[in-house]
Amino acid sequence: MTTEEHGRQSEEHGHQSIENGRHGHAGDGHGAYDPSMLQRADAFYGGVYQEICDWLSISPGAHALEAGSGAGGFTELLAGAVGNGGTVAALDVTPELLQTARERVQKSLFQDRVTYHEGDIEHLPFDDGHFDLVWSSRTVHHLSDQLAGVKELRRVLKPGGRLALREGGLRSRFLPNDIGIGAPGLEDRLDAAFEAWFHTHVRGGEGVVAYPFGWTQLLRDAGLTNVTARSFMLEVLPPLQTLEVEFMTNLLRRWVESEERRGFIGDEDAESINKLIDPDDSQYAFNRSDLHYMEGVTIYLGTA
Repeated sequence: MTTEEHGRQSEEHGHQSIENGRHGHAGDGHGAYDPSMLQRADAFYGGVYQEICDWLSISPGAHALEAGSGAGGFTELLAGAVGNGGTVAALDVTPELLQTARERVQKSLFQDRVTYHEGDIEHLPFDDGHFDLVWSSRTVHHLSDQLAGVKELRRVLKPGGRLALREGGLRSRFLPNDIGIGAPGLEDRLDAAFEAWFHTHVRGGEGVVAYPFGWTQLLRDAGLTNVTARSFMLEVLPPLQTLEVEFMTNLLRRWVESEERRGFIGDEDAESINKLIDPDDSQYAFNRSDLHYMEGVTIYLGTA
């Protein structure tokens, strides 16, 4: 898989990079994400990130850990939220992404509040009871042992500190059910293909510890209390900005350009996708005025 393909996967998941070595960064053992792709994802989700940060109601002076800083989009928001006297520890397994996050935050007013640490979730380089808040976005599901990873995140929380995970949610879609080419229900079939791919290439393989319960139970089993969840809806309607077109195009393109994913869809759907992403084709998706992007971004929250 190419670096560009990794970036497309990152855009779908909104992944931040913090893995345990088994999956590499992307969850399939092939290497790191392209920072530019993660930067585009940060821009696409920027409004929702701000809503989430506001909902967390982070107290001024708080000490926060971001377990998987990625390109730094949420790092910057955390740094603003902790206020004077607060700190943010940005942790990532990929040095290049730590540098990308550092460069972003250095352009803000909050650069002195952030420190940068290379490391992974299962072996955090911090003492017990160190943080008021731990934030981790779409990283735990890559760990071989998800419960062990969440227990490690809980370990570094102060009593009464909170763990916030961005996981699960409602998968994105933006096409009408009948797009006029191929069989109706393309995105339904892509959802099914994604589940098959995910359980083969992310949650499959040697060493993976199965956890057949939901995210709320995972937090409880890790020793957290007052567990709750909230979903934030992201909606985008035409006229679309260039960033939005690029992001949505890549959600389709990965199914025909990634050899790993191509095997999970049929030839007719692949042909339809090629038409939908080709600006010179009469069926080019982004000439349509009836697109409606919808995605539910879910945060799971628990208290130590």
